[in-house]
Amino acid sequence: MKVIAFVSTMLFILMGYGCGPRNLYDGLRFRQEMDCEKLQGADRDECSRRSGMSHGEYERRLKEREQNK
Repeated sequence: MKVIAFVSTMLFILMGYGCGPRNLYDGLRFRQEMDCEKLQGADRDECSRRSGMSHGEYERRLKEREQNK
């Protein structure tokens, strides 16, 4: 089972890598959302909350972190 998860994650990464950073981010986010669906109750809610950041929000936080160095 772990091999299937690893292979599918790598496919998302490779597909996203060829299309640019936004597609890579979206592919990884999709994978995380799929993993959240396997959980139940509060664990699922917390996982979904963590995976909900848009690419724009991610870039904004990254720029803020770089400026604060």
